[in-house]
Amino acid sequence: MSKRLESTLARSSRPKENIDSHVNYWNRVAREKRFSHPLRLEWLARYSNQQARILDYGCGYGRTLADLSEAGFQNLVGVDFSEAMLARALVALRRPGLVRNDGISLPFKNDSFNAVLLFAVLTCIPDGNEQRLLLAEAARVLRRGGLIYLSDLLINDDRRNRERYEQYAEAYGCYGVFELPEGVVVRHHQREWIEEITSSFQQLEYEPFTVTTMNGNASAAFQYLGCKQD
Repeated sequence: MSKRLESTLARSSRPKENIDSHVNYWNRVAREKRFSHPLRLEWLARYSNQQARILDYGCGYGRTLADLSEAGFQNLVGVDFSEAMLARALVALRRPGLVRNDGISLPFKNDSFNAVLLFAVLTCIPDGNEQRLLLAEAARVLRRGGLIYLSDLLINDDRRNRERYEQYAEAYGCYGVFELPEGVVVRHHQREWIEEITSSFQQLEYEPFTVTTMNGNASAAFQYLGCKQD
């Protein structure tokens, strides 16, 4: 880890108990949640190949890893901070290459991967500074010219979502951050924010779409593919 990143992590406002609450939540719901963000294999085929070393950052129960494997990608690594999610992934995938991390840093050397995937990960990290740290850590382990592939949730304009954005905006200092009944805090994003935090990458693809969330609701979403430039 670089000294600059170590310093940034040390200044992070994210208390350990917040990480622990998310870990406890995901361990508790690991068997019941389902994710449906699509994997655009045509994007990977356009800018990469099946020999690429790919990291699924926040791999959960391994759904995207399974899709990649079925498509012929074999040099795969999955990372998650939930022991229960990884246990479910191990049963489903029956393969090595699953690593538990601390929710912030990655136990890999610089320039280790050709692509990093973050599917529905930003929404679980509502603090803007922590999202920047997440992307900085992803960039650290990416090789020059490597791909970063994001799939996440956008701000919705229906009454239900507007009410909860407004309810929690003052408490969290960000419109789009709100609490779920299960006791965790999540975030829906403005496109302008996504453009800001990915500005160090070269954008290759961007596609808005509608996704079914883990709780069965329709939400505006986006997929972004970028390239590490330095």
